[in-house]
Amino acid sequence: NVSFINCISKTMFTVLNQVSGKSFESSGEEPVLNGALSNGLNFPYGCQNGFCGKCKAVILNGEFEYDGEVPSVITEDEIEANMALLCQCKAKSDLYIAVDELDALANIEVRSIPCRVEQINHLNQDVIQIILKIPGAQSLQYLAGQYLDLEHSDFEPRAFSIANAPVNSNLIELHVRLVENGKFTNFIFNSLAEKTILRIEGPKGDFFLREESEKPIIMIAGGTGFGPIKAIIEHLISINSERVVYLYWGVRDEVDLYSNLPSEWAEKSPKIQFVPVLSEANDTWQGERGYVHESVMRDFEDLSDYEVYACGPPVMVKAAAKGCLEQGLSKKNFFSDAFEYAFESSDDE
Repeated sequence: NVSFINCISKTMFTVLNQVSGKSFESSGEEPVLNGALSNGLNFPYGCQNGFCGKCKAVILNGEFEYDGEVPSVITEDEIEANMALLCQCKAKSDLYIAVDELDALANIEVRSIPCRVEQINHLNQDVIQIILKIPGAQSLQYLAGQYLDLEHSDFEPRAFSIANAPVNSNLIELHVRLVENGKFTNFIFNSLAEKTILRIEGPKGDFFLREESEKPIIMIAGGTGFGPIKAIIEHLISINSERVVYLYWGVRDEVDLYSNLPSEWAEKSPKIQFVPVLSEANDTWQGERGYVHESVMRDFEDLSDYEVYACGPPVMVKAAAKGCLEQGLSKKNFFSDAFEYAFESSDDE
């Protein structure tokens, strides 16, 4: 039983992370995660919209509430264990919580800066590449795999993964998939012009390469989930990493493999292996068929000595997580970014 602290008379609540000993003050008007990030605490998170579940944490003591129903990503067992989704819950008393903070993010500053659309390239029938240029001598410091929010005055901000490695450049690459009823992605495909001025806010998210490890890496990408995977592999190449990488890229049809880079990487480096997987292949396809995570499960019976990075639709990421853990992968060695668009009919990441 969790005892609750009655702080009704207080206008500000203290939120203390028992793991790190760090704390911050909250008015209770904004989600706990927002308060933590704005006060420099590096809490893990993903979508910030209540879908991915990465910011779940145990509330050891204190009262909290959600604006509406308890988010569906929180299970009944987790509710019983007094777990909360920090991006959605708000403090209603002092809170004593347990969160493993991410040291790698300590020096990464989230910034809001203008940028110009430098190039627009159609990579196939429904994926577009946008190259954004940050003005002057500025550059965006980020970790390979992170995302940013793209802002336009006529639309709600949308999250897009950064698809190029961080090399202190003022150029940012995004891969955007056209969503049938997506207002922003339809604007990008049909109306966005080069030289347009937009804003970006970032970097964000805890999907990034863990450089301290020497374990071989299995990359599982679904659709445009290839974007942040591309950034991570490019980064590994740029730092002359000795780690072995197995890249599995799952799409529907061969035309959806919108980049030749994976094949080029595999040809140039014996440390990189590439396996494309088609879920709706025609009769001429000679490669792997079915769901991408199933190909990984067939090829690796014991994953205890690997790290897995999975990025794409939530259903793919969830299936990959389940399969990998069942085949010996340690939970702490599974890193993921579940693209939010699978939960929303209005737009895409």
